[in-house]
Amino acid sequence: MIVLYVFVCVLLVLVFMLALSWVFEFAEYAYCTSIKKQPPLVASCPRLRQSVVEQILKHYSKSKNICEIGSGFGGLARAVARNTDADVYALENMPYSALVSKICDVMTGCKNNHTIWCDAFEYLKNTDCYFDVALAYMGPTATPLIQNYKNKIGVLISLDFEIKGLRPIRVVDLSDCGYVVYNRVKYPHRLYVYRF
Repeated sequence: MIVLYVFVCVLLVLVFMLALSWVFEFAEYAYCTSIKKQPPLVASCPRLRQSVVEQILKHYSKSKNICEIGSGFGGLARAVARNTDADVYALENMPYSALVSKICDVMTGCKNNHTIWCDAFEYLKNTDCYFDVALAYMGPTATPLIQNYKNKIGVLISLDFEIKGLRPIRVVDLSDCGYVVYNRVKYPHRLYVYRF
């Protein structure tokens, strides 16, 4: 009987923690989209992550520093960190997302991924670090702002969103694996690679 009681208590605590996590995630989403007017967190699908890693290994394997601008829970940054020798900086300004990313960094033992809770654009403006590659999955209005930091970035790989007026050096079409919806518009999965 005591074992059953302990099991039920542990189960209730886990359910409570999961529900609390959902509340934090929803609150952060609402704050992000309604108040800060930022792109909402959209997790990259495994195929997009794999394609980003393949692009880096094929074209930028000697990269020392890589950053992900708006890293969310850090899945893409950890995938890159696990498959390269680079130091990867996951830049995320939403506190709950950054916390989850930091916990996942520790739990997965991903030592060359560094989650930083910050405004990514402020970080880029103030850092002395040069990033061989920057990754972004930020939406059609936020992605073009990365051009303001050309002096800190060698190559930008933008997931799904192109920068109008700037010609990519390469486009990797992944539309056969779906699309993302942003402001009710479908954007087929693609990687846009820009050299700054």
